[in-house]
Amino acid sequence: MSSEINQVPTGIEELDRILNGGFPRGSITLIAGGPGTGKTLTALQFLYNGAVKFSERGVLIIFNENAQTLKQFTKTMGWDFDRLEEENMIKILDFIVVERSSLESMLDMIFERALAFSPQRLVIDSLTALTMSLERRDEIRVVLSIMHRLLRKLGCTSIVISETPWGVESLGSGVEEFVVDGIIKLELLPVKGELKRRLAVLKMRGVAHEMKFYQYSIVPKEGIVITPYPEVF
Repeated sequence: MSSEINQVPTGIEELDRILNGGFPRGSITLIAGGPGTGKTLTALQFLYNGAVKFSERGVLIIFNENAQTLKQFTKTMGWDFDRLEEENMIKILDFIVVERSSLESMLDMIFERALAFSPQRLVIDSLTALTMSLERRDEIRVVLSIMHRLLRKLGCTSIVISETPWGVESLGSGVEEFVVDGIIKLELLPVKGELKRRLAVLKMRGVAHEMKFYQYSIVPKEGIVITPYPEVF
């Protein structure tokens, strides 16, 4: 690596090249995108590769579906999360989002359970589901500040997912990007009568990453596969 900071490879070959080695260790990266862009898939690939390729334990915290449904999905990609749970390499925590008055205590409880597992990698899916009961930006900012503090306490390398509606340029509520170290944006764009997926690393603190758009595909048994050259749309 040309960078002097300690980096964590995602195991997604082209993404690690774009990032000049991977995420900074201990960093928080936001993956933002609309429906069908592969946000959750990218994060799961990060956890799976961490466990299988790099022997790093991972925690997945989900708010928008149950663990069993998600594990059935991972099997279609050839990723056996049941086995990784049995081997104590992956822990999945699924929660129903509660009323805003209980969010802080819920977050404390979640992160205490995560801390007991001693993970090196962590994924939250998604910030959008977590903050959906909040109406004001200041409320969202408080919850994100609490989450940010707890993630720093854990010290692992984290991905948080944010869902963006069709046709909206902002990354979630407009607050998330100010409390993370890195941002990866995933998009679906109409090109010559078909939809194309593309991604760009908008920022990654401390990393001399590429600032170009790349086309990518979702490939069964492989996951996210990024083309090895910048895309021109």
